[in-house]
Amino acid sequence: MEIEEEHKELLRRLGLKDDDFHLFDGRHVSYEFHEEKGVRLYDPNYETSYEEYIDIDGWSAWSSERDSFMSDILKGAREEARRREEMSSRPSEQEIEQTLKAKFEDKETKDDSETR
Repeated sequence: MEIEEEHKELLRRLGLKDDDFHLFDGRHVSYEFHEEKGVRLYDPNYETSYEEYIDIDGWSAWSSERDSFMSDILKGAREEARRREEMSSRPSEQEIEQTLKAKFEDKETKDDSETR
C-alpha cells in the first residue's frame, strides 16, 4: 500500500515509526485520510508501534483528536510496576536453580529406588 508523504508525517505524529510503514498492506494494516480530521489507523492486531487505544472495529482515533487515553492510564501503571520491581527481592537465577535441584534431586533418587 502506498502512503503519501504528507500522510506519513501525520502517522508519525500518532506514534508510528518509519519501520511501521512496510506493514501497511491495505488489508491487515491501513489508514484513511480526512482533510479536516487528519488520519486514523486501521491496525486491529496492533502490528505497528501504535500504543494508543484501537476500537473493536480496528480503527484508532483521528489524529486531530490527539487521543492519549491508553498512555495516560498506562503511564501510572508502568511507573508503579517499575517501583515495585525495584523494591522486590527476587531470587537470582542461581538461587532458583539450586532450590529446584534440591527439591527434585530427592524425588529422582526416591523414584529410582522404588522402580528397582
